Amino acid sequence: MKIINLILTLILSLSESAVYSQSQNYSNSPFYKVHIFRVLGNREQGTGNREEGIDMETKKIFPIVSCTSLVRNLLYHINHRIKHDYQQKKSLIILTQNQEQIEEFKLREEIRDRVREEVDYTFRHATSLLSVFLIVLTFFPASAAIWIWFLQAKLANKIDITEQEIDSFKYDTISQLKEMVGEAQFILDELKQQSHKADEKIEQLQKDTLIQYSTAQGDNSEPLMMANDYAKQGDQFFLAGRLKEAINAYNQALKIYPEMADVWNNRGVVLTRLKIFDEAIVSYDRALQIRADYADAWNNRGVSLIELQHYQEAINSFEQGIKVKPDYADAWNNRGVCLAKIQKYQEAVKSYNQALAVKNDYSDAWNNRGVSLMKLGIYGEAIACFDNAVKIKPDFFSAWYNQARCYSLKGEVEVALKSLEKAISLNDGNCQEMAKNEPDFENIRGNELFQKLISA
Repeated sequence: MKIINLILTLILSLSESAVYSQSQNYSNSPFYKVHIFRVLGNREQGTGNREEGIDMETKKIFPIVSCTSLVRNLLYHINHRIKHDYQQKKSLIILTQNQEQIEEFKLREEIRDRVREEVDYTFRHATSLLSVFLIVLTFFPASAAIWIWFLQAKLANKIDITEQEIDSFKYDTISQLKEMVGEAQFILDELKQQSHKADEKIEQLQKDTLIQYSTAQGDNSEPLMMANDYAKQGDQFFLAGRLKEAINAYNQALKIYPEMADVWNNRGVVLTRLKIFDEAIVSYDRALQIRADYADAWNNRGVSLIELQHYQEAINSFEQGIKVKPDYADAWNNRGVCLAKIQKYQEAVKSYNQALAVKNDYSDAWNNRGVSLMKLGIYGEAIACFDNAVKIKPDFFSAWYNQARCYSLKGEVEVALKSLEKAISLNDGNCQEMAKNEPDFENIRGNELFQKLISA
C-alpha cells in the first residue's frame, strides 16, 4: 500500500507540473492562436458578439484536456515502463531458466558421456572375457585329450609296476619253494655224475656202431670219422682255452664234412670269445641253414648281435630260439638283457621272470632283473633280487656291486659301503675302476671309507 500511495503522489505531482508546462506552451504556440482564431471566426459567423465568451470557455476547457492527455501519456509511459521492466524481468527469468537448462543440459551431457564411457568399458571388458572364453573353449579339447593321455600313461605305468611287484612276489614264493627242492636237485646231480660213466660207455658204443656203419658204407666212413675227430679236438682246445687252435680244428672238420651244424655253432662260440662277431654270425647262420630248429645257434647268434649293438635283430634271434624251445632260460635271460639295452626295462623284467620260472637258481637272471628294477626305481625288489643272486653264487661280484649301487640310490650309506667293499674284495681292479666313475655312487662319493676303497 505504501508503494501504491507513493506512486499516486508521484503521478499527481507530475500531472500538475505537466499541466502548467503545457499551458505555457500552448499559450505561446501559433497553433493555439490559429485554433482560437478559427473558433472565433466561426463564432462570428454564427453568433456575432460572443467572441470573448468563447475565448474564455476555450481557455477553461483546454487545460483540462491537456491535463487529461498528459495523464494518459504519463500512464502510457508508466505502463510502457512497467511492461519494459516486466520484459526485462521476464528476460532475466528466461535467461536464468536458460542457464539452468544449460547447466542441466551440461549435466545431462556429462552423465551421458560417463554412461557412454562405462558402457564402452563394460563392452570392451565383456569382449575381452568373451575372447578369452572362446580361446579356452578352443584349446580345452586338446588340453583335455593331453591330460587324459597323461593319466592313461600314468595309470598304465602304475599297473605295470603293480604287475611287476606281483610277479616278484610270485617268483620269490617260487624261489622259496624251489629251495625246498634243492636237496632233490642235488641228489639228481649226483645221479647224473654217476650216470656219466654210463654215458661214456654209450658214446663208445655209438662210435663202434658208427665204425661198423662206416665200414658198411665204404669210402664215406673215413672222412666222417676224420671230421668227427677234428671236431672233438676242437672241443678239447676250446675247453683248454686254446681258442685259435680250436678254430683251426673246427675248420679242418668242416673242410672234410661241411654239414655238421654243431661244429658250425661251436666255431661261432669260439669266434665270439675272440670278439670276431661278424664271422661268428656267419658261422651261426651256416648252422641254422643246416638245422633251422637249432635253438642254441639262435641264442648264440643273438649274443653276437648284442655285441654289435644290433638289438632288434638280436631280440628276433632270441625269440626264434624261444619259439623252438619255450623253456630256454638262457634265451629268455639274453632277451631281457637286450631289452634293457634299449631301456625297455618293464619288458626286460618280464623276460627275466620267464627265465627264473624255468630256472629259479639262475644267478645271472636274478642279477639282471635287479638292475632293471633299479632303473625303474623299485629299489626294495631290486635289492631282494641281488640278495638271491649272491645267495646262489656268493662270489658273484657284479651282484654285490649292483647291490651297493641300489643302496646308494636309497641313501643307505653304510650298507652300500659294505656291499661295495665285498664286491671289491672279489674283484678289486674291475670294481674300483667302475666305482670311480659310477654316477649312482654320488650319495657316498664324499664318504671317507668310499675314497679309501676306490684308492686302495
